[in-house]
Amino acid sequence: MRQANLSTKLFITGMSLFLTILFIRPVSAVKEWRESNLEGGWQIWISAIDFDSVTALRTGEEEKKLANKAQDPWLAKDLLIAQAVGGFADYTFESPVAGDAYIWGRVADFRGGGQSWFIVLNSLEIGDAADSLIIDTQGPVWTWRGGRDIPESKSPTDLKKGNNTVRIQPREAAPDLEALFDVFMISSEPFKPTNEDYEKARDALPVEPADKLATTWATIKRRH
Repeated sequence: MRQANLSTKLFITGMSLFLTILFIRPVSAVKEWRESNLEGGWQIWISAIDFDSVTALRTGEEEKKLANKAQDPWLAKDLLIAQAVGGFADYTFESPVAGDAYIWGRVADFRGGGQSWFIVLNSLEIGDAADSLIIDTQGPVWTWRGGRDIPESKSPTDLKKGNNTVRIQPREAAPDLEALFDVFMISSEPFKPTNEDYEKARDALPVEPADKLATTWATIKRRH
């Protein structure tokens, strides 16, 4: 009996440690995203409105009159709107790979072209000659755009295995000249994305939410 009790205690101790590790394991701060494995690489697709934090930018839900002016369809459930220069949105996600990163954004504007966004990976050095890419808009029609004058839209900074951060920031925007952002894609291999690539990408969610872990732990205790 003592040996059985000892085995049970050791099992519970081991499972407690395992579940503790799961609880403290860093997970993506972005709550929803899509992943794919195209061109022999790994891609993550993130809606511009699925930010961790945002300053001075607005969603279509918050600016319905403006959103109603935007051409359909956008791919995500909502769009991000820059009404002036100065705001930004931040995103944190996990990558299973490290190395080269290629970034594309699906963007539009209310001017007829000539507006632009900065997007930067794992850096806060944002500017025309900094670590960011410049994503130009081409008017009200949604288009996938890479970094201006950057072959294959390669990021100046690399993906890291584990946690990564992205910031998008309007480079040009003003009332009646608003810049719009739908989805951005980061890939470990170079290629220009399409709407179909996004639609075929698989949905992903953070693993093991806390309520599921609590249920699992309760089940373990009942069994032992």
